Amino acid sequence: MLKLDHIEEMLEKALEEKDVKKIRSISKEFQFVDFAEAMEQFESKKVLKIFRLLELEEAAEIFTYLDSEHQEYIIEAFTNTEIQEILDELYTDDIVDLIDEMPSEVVKKILKATTKDVRKELNNILKYKEHTAGAIMSINFTELKADNTVEMAIKAIKRRHEDYDEIDDLFIIDEQNKLLGWLELKQLLINTPETKLEKIMNSKIISVNVEMDQEEVANYFKRYDINTLPVVNKNQQLVGIITVDDVIDVLVEESTEDIQNFAGIDADNVESDYFETSIFKMYKSRIVWLSILLLIGIVTHVIMLIMFNLVDGLKDLSSGREMIMMIPILIVLAGVSGNIANQSSLMMIRSLALNQVHKKEIKTIFVKELIVGFLLGITLSFINVIRLLIIYAIQGGGSINHMEWMVILFSTLGILVVVMLANLLGILLPLILKKIKRDPTIASSPLITSLVDIMCVLVFIGFALIIV
Repeated sequence: MLKLDHIEEMLEKALEEKDVKKIRSISKEFQFVDFAEAMEQFESKKVLKIFRLLELEEAAEIFTYLDSEHQEYIIEAFTNTEIQEILDELYTDDIVDLIDEMPSEVVKKILKATTKDVRKELNNILKYKEHTAGAIMSINFTELKADNTVEMAIKAIKRRHEDYDEIDDLFIIDEQNKLLGWLELKQLLINTPETKLEKIMNSKIISVNVEMDQEEVANYFKRYDINTLPVVNKNQQLVGIITVDDVIDVLVEESTEDIQNFAGIDADNVESDYFETSIFKMYKSRIVWLSILLLIGIVTHVIMLIMFNLVDGLKDLSSGREMIMMIPILIVLAGVSGNIANQSSLMMIRSLALNQVHKKEIKTIFVKELIVGFLLGITLSFINVIRLLIIYAIQGGGSINHMEWMVILFSTLGILVVVMLANLLGILLPLILKKIKRDPTIASSPLITSLVDIMCVLVFIGFALIIV
């Protein structure tokens, strides 16, 4: 993060001094991904200003690392000619990734700025189902004929190397475009110019079908320790390649999805980047399982009421009955609130692990989670009112007394308070640990759950004492 702060300061100074050469120098001095992340800390207008001052080659590389929000802002501000200049510098799979993140009107503008050949290439990838090998492959790869000589292969690579995604692994095909084998670039250097490729190629082919799930594709890379994997159709014709950098993205995406599902978060409603997930999507991804947990708590509540009825003297207490009535609600809510804190904690730990959080964004995170916590609290409070009305109505033979109404009121307020606090605690604890240079994963389930239990007891006993 120190490097990013340094780049940010340098860019800020260069902007103030209107030093175009300095901005271009910074873009060449640092890694593109670091430069892009530092750019993102500025407001959108400044990001656009910096981007316009960059040289075309650097601008195109940096563009691929910007988040979708800034990419969209730049595309909307650019003319068709300017967009085409950027797209001409990108590989087809990068354009596909860009299109996937954009709203329909922006996609139309992108497609309008592309050539007929590029649109054809895009359609060749977009026709495949999401999360399959075909959807993540690149069609900018090196293919050579089996009867080509080493000399012919070297000339072809020299002539078209800028069009290829990578040239370390070369794939050999026949006249029908069927995959026959592969060889490494170094083999062209150690063999004589007249040697035919079919004589030196490796015929032990590791390939995947275009319909294979991306998680299975990632397993191929781990199992066979490869950097490039050819993709074939049902006729064994070579249609694309998948590189190790594509697979890293898949592994991050799949592991994030697994973590979210483990925490009871609907991964389909959550983006891989924390800041690209809207408040409503975050609320929607979490509320279903939390509501189910609260409803399942009816069973716990009823069991405890039955047990209390078996204890002589509890029914006849002249005071303190409100405290006893709060206990089942407290136990149920402690479980639900612990889950809420774990959800928000896991999301923040994951975002920190992927370096998606910058110090300037802490305020945004706090406000976002405060709103999400409020929405969750309101919904769960409503469900709590319904479930308590049902329980007390059945217990009282259809009537609810004043004491029970007070318990419903204050327990509902307690739920709203505890849910909001638990949600904030789950977010803030990993951030605090990161700030003091400790591992954020310390804020794991046991610690979070214990802290939430303490908080639940304090809040609910406090409200119970008010009733008493």
